[in-house]
Amino acid sequence: MFQTFSKFSSAIVIGSFLLLSACSDNPNGDFESTDTGLSYKFHIENEDGKAPKQGEILFTHMALSLRGENGDSLLFDSQTFPDYPGGIKFIQLSDPMFKGDMMEGLSMMHIGDSASFIVSADSFFLVSNKMESLPPGVKAGQKLLFNIGLVDIQSEEETMKKLSDLRSEMSMKKKQDMDRLMAEEPEDIANYVKRKEITTKPTASGLYYIETEKGSGPKVKPGQKVTVHYTGYLLNGKKFDSSFDRDQPFSFTLGKGEVIGGWDEGIGMMNVGSSATFIIPSVLGYGSNGSGTIPPFAPLVFEVQLLKVD
Repeated sequence: MFQTFSKFSSAIVIGSFLLLSACSDNPNGDFESTDTGLSYKFHIENEDGKAPKQGEILFTHMALSLRGENGDSLLFDSQTFPDYPGGIKFIQLSDPMFKGDMMEGLSMMHIGDSASFIVSADSFFLVSNKMESLPPGVKAGQKLLFNIGLVDIQSEEETMKKLSDLRSEMSMKKKQDMDRLMAEEPEDIANYVKRKEITTKPTASGLYYIETEKGSGPKVKPGQKVTVHYTGYLLNGKKFDSSFDRDQPFSFTLGKGEVIGGWDEGIGMMNVGSSATFIIPSVLGYGSNGSGTIPPFAPLVFEVQLLKVD
């Protein structure tokens, strides 16, 4: 179920070359070497801590940098892209795949240890990750620096349970948040209507249709193509879309489900040349899913001008 560190990290490293950033204060000396050529340096040693076994999952804080003549460029930091809360990156301990492999260094660690390891970029990418060539920005002969803090060690089964529990917890929190938003929506609409001193009553569906300018043209009918200008807001006044800003009117066929339900209903009440404000409950908008910058269960306010009908 869990991949070895070398296999899953390749995708992280490749993507992170767009994020090459600051030089770090990585140690430049005082490294020791194993018989296989792995360079290592321990900053904190906790020999009383548990040591990992093959196949176990290491809960680590990890930073990965590419070493260069002008300093080390940070490629990845588990605090920014964690696998688990607390800035944790999972690494499954496996057999080394080349001399000086990072896996040898991990097997030397204990819970509570902090260490740095220098690994051949060529071997890491071409041997461990079986890439056909080095990623862009990496030159032959360059080194990778791994800074590792070993936080915990769990079996694969224990780790899977932790992940399952975390997913359940997040799912429950999401449901609670969604229930809260759904429960708050009617009150949010009522407060908005009161604040704006709107006296118009909603339709049976919950749509507020407030005509601001009466047009002299015909009333539109389902199946007709209409052209409108509009601006859309959340109840807090944040604009999320506007054809006025683009100077590009929007056309659609009324009553065919090409737009949200609040639009089909509201524009169906308009005459050509009219302007109106719609207050649209989420059931006639984007519902429990939301859309883009529109949150779930968000009522919407649209200012609409009906320009023409074909």
